[in-house]
Amino acid sequence: MKFRIFFLIAILALTISSCIKDEAPNMEADITDMSVDDDTYITRAISEHTVQLIVSEKADYSRIVPIIEVSPGATVQPASGVAQDFSNGKYVKYTVISEDGKYFKEYTVTVTSKISLKHTFEDWTTMGSERAPYPVLSDLLWSNANSGLAILVGTGALVIDQYPTDKTTDCVDGEYGAILQTMKGTTIFGKDYPIFAGNLFRGAFSANMSNPLKSLKLGQAHTIENGKPIMFNGYYKYKTGEIFTGTSGEVIPNRTDSMSMYATLFKVTKGAPANEEFLDGETIMTSDRVVATARWALNSKDVQETPAINGFTKFSIPFKYNEGLDFNKNDYRLTIVLSSSKDGNEYQGAVGSTLIADDLEIICDPIK
Repeated sequence: MKFRIFFLIAILALTISSCIKDEAPNMEADITDMSVDDDTYITRAISEHTVQLIVSEKADYSRIVPIIEVSPGATVQPASGVAQDFSNGKYVKYTVISEDGKYFKEYTVTVTSKISLKHTFEDWTTMGSERAPYPVLSDLLWSNANSGLAILVGTGALVIDQYPTDKTTDCVDGEYGAILQTMKGTTIFGKDYPIFAGNLFRGAFSANMSNPLKSLKLGQAHTIENGKPIMFNGYYKYKTGEIFTGTSGEVIPNRTDSMSMYATLFKVTKGAPANEEFLDGETIMTSDRVVATARWALNSKDVQETPAINGFTKFSIPFKYNEGLDFNKNDYRLTIVLSSSKDGNEYQGAVGSTLIADDLEIICDPIK
């Protein structure tokens, strides 16, 4: 008993001592957020070394003023609030230096004027470390969960030949489409994850292993200039894996896997920053902020399908609205979500289930 009391006192003393001492300088060197000091600013997308700023066509590209937030104590050059020339496709390199001065990271910042409503999945790039690179779309308004698995690959906890989300030459036209595959999972810190489903969505990803549904930060800006979404169109192929397993890896007989594919429009506070007021994997299904959804479902009377080239199926799904749009009162965000296993966010599905998607498009009516 005396030893236990002594041990507790020692721990308490160390805790108090650590609180009194100055904290060590921060060694992080990240751009955590970026916006533009102008009414023409729409949104942004940030990756490990790249920032895409989206502004309206009315912006003066020769004098864009980025407002930059960085890791605590870090500094950035060029400085935040300094006008830069992004005209004629120019880009600007920014360097973030950590508070302790030992680490730095470079970012390439570009500016564009359009959030595309048609997605051909032609342009891909690679992110991550040299040991664990992973594929992503060049359009950073799209995201997937590959980055979470790359952490496991980098530590050796997971060995894979291909990430669940990748490009494929099996497409409708052009060179590439997007392929999403459900793969065998692994055990992480004593917890079993039976499967990892391929996913792709408009938004951002921040791994949350304790609640995977919270990993998805869904939604990208949808402006009045883009109009009122009325149809979700595109092409897909889908095949199911043979054996469906539950959250504990148990085989569930007579259950067939299914893909998930939908587009959802939801409202946010007028002027809400791009890194606030998103929906996640739970709230996208339940939030009263959802205004309209176009959802694929097997044999649904609302989903029009016809055979297309290369074995693809062409689909067209109308948006169902539960309220009208009011751009004077609200801003709106739009997401598209694809998964090779509908319940993959709960680690349920069948290894081998594969969804290939290409030429997705949101059709909109003009808003006067």
